[in-house]
Amino acid sequence: MIRKHILLLGWSAVVIALAACNQVNTPEPRLEPTRTLAPRPTQALAQAESGAAATATPRPVAVTGLRLDNVAALQPAFVIDQPPPQHIYAVASDRLTLYNTRSFEVLDAETLDTKARTEVQLKDKGEAGFWYAASPNGRLGAIMQLDGTVDVYDLDTSRIVTSTSVSPPSFEVASDIALNDDGSQLVVVSQGQVQRIRLDDPSAATDGPALPAATQVIRFSEDASRLSAAQATGEIVIVNTLTSSAPITLTPAFTQTTVERLNFSPNGRLFGASDREVLRVWEISDAGAELKHTFGNLDGSVEPVFDRSGRYMAAIDGPSVYLYDLQADEAKGEFRLSGNVPVWSANFDPQSERLYIAGSGDIASFAVQDVRPLESSTRPPVTRATFSPDGRSLATWSSTYQSADVAVINVARQEAESRLAHDAPVRWVSYSPGGQYLATLTFEGALRIWRGDERVLDITAPESNGLRAILCFSSDDSQLAYLDGQRVIVHDVASDRVAGDFALPFEPKALSVCNNELRYIAASDGQSIELINLDGRAVETLSDASANLQDVGALYVSRDSRLLASLSPSELLIWDVEGGKVLQKVGLQREPLLGAFNPSGDKFALNFGDDVDVIDLGTGEVTSLDLPKGSSVSMLFPQDPRLIVTTSMIPTSETAGRPLDQRTFVNGALSIWDNQTGELVRQIDTDEPIFSAAISDDGAQIAASSRQNALVVWEVQ
Repeated sequence: MIRKHILLLGWSAVVIALAACNQVNTPEPRLEPTRTLAPRPTQALAQAESGAAATATPRPVAVTGLRLDNVAALQPAFVIDQPPPQHIYAVASDRLTLYNTRSFEVLDAETLDTKARTEVQLKDKGEAGFWYAASPNGRLGAIMQLDGTVDVYDLDTSRIVTSTSVSPPSFEVASDIALNDDGSQLVVVSQGQVQRIRLDDPSAATDGPALPAATQVIRFSEDASRLSAAQATGEIVIVNTLTSSAPITLTPAFTQTTVERLNFSPNGRLFGASDREVLRVWEISDAGAELKHTFGNLDGSVEPVFDRSGRYMAAIDGPSVYLYDLQADEAKGEFRLSGNVPVWSANFDPQSERLYIAGSGDIASFAVQDVRPLESSTRPPVTRATFSPDGRSLATWSSTYQSADVAVINVARQEAESRLAHDAPVRWVSYSPGGQYLATLTFEGALRIWRGDERVLDITAPESNGLRAILCFSSDDSQLAYLDGQRVIVHDVASDRVAGDFALPFEPKALSVCNNELRYIAASDGQSIELINLDGRAVETLSDASANLQDVGALYVSRDSRLLASLSPSELLIWDVEGGKVLQKVGLQREPLLGAFNPSGDKFALNFGDDVDVIDLGTGEVTSLDLPKGSSVSMLFPQDPRLIVTTSMIPTSETAGRPLDQRTFVNGALSIWDNQTGELVRQIDTDEPIFSAAISDDGAQIAASSRQNALVVWEVQ
């Protein structure tokens, strides 16, 4: 089986994209101090063109927090580094061995506390993926890299104890590795060839059988004794990797459909495979295979997981794990993680007393006999974050793996002060201007409003398939405006009633949020732009005969509500809201991803992914920032109108010129720029790409997160 890490990309935005678009007690996150990473020079690539100068005069804003003269005082305050539990590779009597993106992790089998974490050492961080294994006793872990290097780690000390080389594997041809029961032998499949290696003498390698050329998917038993190879024909070949026994062919198994999931019991005695309609279970011996159980009428493929005795089977089906007693031929129960998030992995303990399941940041144990929960542990989801208005709290959630949890971090104490549980993965989070409330929106469209850790309001998911999105709170925190299809609903929080409900005048092709002073919503149908207040009244209609408004993809209203930016693939227009006229036109040579006004409204920034242009709305001058080619960038504006902050995911030089979804991002940078000159004032390199970032209202704090569930909070000290 190929275990390949897939990069998920995303950007923070303040626009609405109108495309088809009993928690058990959990430990607090462990927070550790971090260090300032050494600066590094960047490479240049930026270009844009500007139009006529604007005449708007911004109002002065008091400058606090990060300023041009104190950028050196921005220092790391604390870090959260809690990778989500993903694949449970083995369960011993005292420990669980997990693999989390690029590290092995050993957990205490009773408490689920982390005992040790071993970071994988790669020759080339730009590798798209690699193969990994752990011994059933949880003491050793191994990885195989694309050049054929195999490193074996002692998971208690995190040291490499053995290193050897095999034929370079390939993602196009069946490749994988496994460790036998006591960790004395390594079994390698490289480009379809099986090989056994004694770890006490890596030079003593024994060739095993070659897998059929039509092999599509392979899977080892946990003790490496057997290997299954699913063919394009639907046949499954089972190989005994530690002896010279003849291969066993299960035929016809799934001749009409593709085998999607397959798995052995830990000792290789039972084998199960599933397509989208049927799950079959065989008993395997050197003499052959006997079909024991068939489960039909499936609504999609399921993954079977067996205990060592062969009595129990767990079937993973989305958020549910169904437990079966195969001896009694009956179902025992159903398990789910908190928030009904998808389950990624499951495993029984050696005594068949506990079942462990993991997925989307959660891991939990359950009693097999009593079918009841035992322990659970939830990692704080931190790939997205937003500061409270006073900067004292940081609400964190995840967009790279589904999580139904929002962890609210107390910045001063550097610890989680509350966890907000939901019934579905969280999509977006927003504080009210006064910080009294926090609104959360799930991917199922359910809205909740919280005061601290108290849920004060539930707005259930819509019955229609229309987009639902948080637009803004009122300036006094009393009301929440949200989009529901083509309607805007204004909900009074205290009385829990609808205070306003109006339909947009047309089906919008672009729509802004309303977190500006006058709470204006901007909407465009392609012919004009309407400015609408929260009473549903159109306060201004903007149109321009020379503007190509049918291509408007995003609308932005400045914080003081005086300016509006309309963004199309080829043009940026800056409008005077009160006068209804275009103040500035900027022709674009590349299609932008996002835009943003700075707090004082005298600058507008365009994000092209690996190029950021800052437009001075008083002079029309454009300043291009010098960013590495192929970067994926987020923009942050402190209150100092002279500064802009960028955070980056930086790709390898070999992939920088490829389309975005084909780049391999290996590190990151937090950069502070003088946006009047384009000069890089300070840059801080990070070992991981910075996936997203947030800045506090006063500009004194920046939260930068990676897609591997690590977050650093920087403060002006």
